[in-house]
Amino acid sequence: MNFSFCRKIDFRLMVVIFAISLSACQPSGVREEKALRRQLANELHHHAYQSAVPLARQLIQRQPKDNSAWKRLVQAQIGLHDFDGAKQSVTDWRKAVQPLPHRADEYEGDIARAEGDPAGALRAWQKAAANQPKNHRVLEKIAALEQSQQHWNEAIATWNASLLLQDGASTRINRAVCLRRLHRWDEAFQDWRRAKQLGPDEPEVHRWSITFESLGKFLDQIRELDAKLEALPGDLGLLCDRALLLLRSGDAELALDDCQTAAQQARWALRPKLFAGLALIALTRAKECERLSIQQPLRLETMTPEFLETISRLDSAILVEPKNAEHFAARAWQLNEIGQPILALQDAETAGRLDEKNADAWAEASYALTKLGRGDEAFNAIKHATELDPNLAAAWQYRGELEKQRGDNLAAIDSLSRALAIQQTVAALQTREECYRRAGLQARADEDQRALQQLTARAVNEK
Repeated sequence: MNFSFCRKIDFRLMVVIFAISLSACQPSGVREEKALRRQLANELHHHAYQSAVPLARQLIQRQPKDNSAWKRLVQAQIGLHDFDGAKQSVTDWRKAVQPLPHRADEYEGDIARAEGDPAGALRAWQKAAANQPKNHRVLEKIAALEQSQQHWNEAIATWNASLLLQDGASTRINRAVCLRRLHRWDEAFQDWRRAKQLGPDEPEVHRWSITFESLGKFLDQIRELDAKLEALPGDLGLLCDRALLLLRSGDAELALDDCQTAAQQARWALRPKLFAGLALIALTRAKECERLSIQQPLRLETMTPEFLETISRLDSAILVEPKNAEHFAARAWQLNEIGQPILALQDAETAGRLDEKNADAWAEASYALTKLGRGDEAFNAIKHATELDPNLAAAWQYRGELEKQRGDNLAAIDSLSRALAIQQTVAALQTREECYRRAGLQARADEDQRALQQLTARAVNEK
């Protein structure tokens, strides 16, 4: 028989019996308090804040100077969004416990942040950090708040302090994001790579890796524009070029930065508005497009290189000749072509104010008004355009289309005939043929059909 083994069993049994007897000897109040603490911890762990509050209060009644109970009470109240109650609890906590608990300062910051008072949160957290300079948790809260307020240098400084205490994927990726906003590319990419080493599976690292990987493909071109902007800070063309490149690289936040800078310097320019709209849509902030007068859908793929080049040229022309109606009328045409009637109408109206006799401006206004569902105004505008310039074929054609929509086929035939006398187009012939048939003039309709076939065949041969 193994007596050594038996002695070990006897010893362990004695320890268990001693522990049970010791527990049994504890006063009932102590056992109840321990049970309350276990239950409170369990309720907080499962976010059952409503039931956690009275448990914390019971513990405070038993031990008014119990920092742990006060802390859990405030945690539960914040979880319930009972911020007034949480603030009162922090006040009572300060009165009950001396010296003042540093965690109370941190909770005051938490409450202020939850109530939408970032300045108050920052003051409270900075006070807590001053008393506990090695509190990594508080430093991260300060850094995250500075970052959310776009105080990039302040955020970077606090992330630096946090990293001196503890290196981690979350801290690294957040500092990388801030460095990127300042175009400090080498440091940003270094932090991103380190974050991937420390936490490749962390959601934030994975999410931002998509952006950094895409940025890397365009980084040489972005650096080139960075250098040019250092030499010519605030240059409208360079800012817009970089914004477009950043949109193509998938970094809508940085693109929006450039758009906002460009827009502040040149509110009349179109490219910053269009690119800002694309950035807001990419950032799931599409509702903000309304203040830019941008109508959805708007996609970068629909903006051809020719369109972008033309808009850039017109923006530059308007900079040089801000009172030239033709520039605004031409830009209105471009905007109508990509389905932006609100912006098109603004440019057309500007052109009309600069030159009341500019028929192109009235024609583009008519087209935009139609798209905006303002039919009567659209017809009056196109009618005025044909009166101003009887030789404007596009205006006569569009007038005929509107007359057809209004059911006035004979008037439409007359307008379309005027357009075709100036310039033959497939669209005008097709529309007039339809109007002839509606008016019961089949022979005339057949003539247009044959003319249409000839025109189409001629166009194919020319190709």
